[in-house]
Amino acid sequence: MKIFVTGGTGFIGSHIVRALVADGHEAVVLRREKSSLHRCADFEKQVVWVNQDGPDWTQSVIAEKPDAIIHAAWAGVTAAGRDDWKLQSTNLKLFADLLHIAGNASLKHFVALGSQAEYGFINGRVDETHPCRPDTAYGATKLAALALLEGCARQKKTAYAWLRLFSVYGPGEGEAWFIPNLIRRMKLGQSPQLSGCEQRYDYLHVHDLAAALLAVLRHPETSGVFNLSSNASLPLKEVVQLVKEYTGCRAEPELGALPYRLGQSMHMEGDSTRFYRTFAFQPKITLAEGLRAMIV
Repeated sequence: MKIFVTGGTGFIGSHIVRALVADGHEAVVLRREKSSLHRCADFEKQVVWVNQDGPDWTQSVIAEKPDAIIHAAWAGVTAAGRDDWKLQSTNLKLFADLLHIAGNASLKHFVALGSQAEYGFINGRVDETHPCRPDTAYGATKLAALALLEGCARQKKTAYAWLRLFSVYGPGEGEAWFIPNLIRRMKLGQSPQLSGCEQRYDYLHVHDLAAALLAVLRHPETSGVFNLSSNASLPLKEVVQLVKEYTGCRAEPELGALPYRLGQSMHMEGDSTRFYRTFAFQPKITLAEGLRAMIV
């Protein structure tokens, strides 16, 4: 198929584009003039790029006649931007442009990345029946985009899949995030100051995420909202110990040196059974394997 992808220069999006190209799909990828292509060097010449800063970029995409959209772009994903209501609202402008494309390109399938933040505070294992009560601008805007997509899909009779992601990690992740930052510091032999790390988080390797997107594309008639996670969780202190082992760091991490954040969730785990059954999918990379590959 010919797939239009947003966010293709970012951490998750670049892995999605790479998987699409490897699977034989044609990829049309949105970028800005200032976008860095350092994550895209191996496929840069194998895709069609569309400049979002150019005039009538939506018409350029419509002219490509994509069969599907994969929407992976989102502004304000870091902690600093998640409660910036003005920044988060800019995401709805791009989303409206995508719905315009979907309505004018005979689109067969619209796939978008949502977030566990749509549920609001989580302290346990949650499936798609869990009520959505977002308590951040990020989560509320994601949920608003889902409402727009569902309305458009009903009107245009277009299939859609909204994938609520939990924690994703892997090569190319920004160094400010927990796992890359931990790896960097322990490779240097430093003793990182951490919270008690008793939180249980659910980590999905980005290669498995990309494989999951390919599985969704093989079911273009299937619509709905799906959690997408590793379907398991473990305490962060176990992640810390694995990184310590694989880096050979002699310094002991200072667990408990930092307080937990106010309102810290101690258990954030997605029940992705519905996704696994619907799309006949199963992750292949264990957390231990994924961490080792990032370090060795």
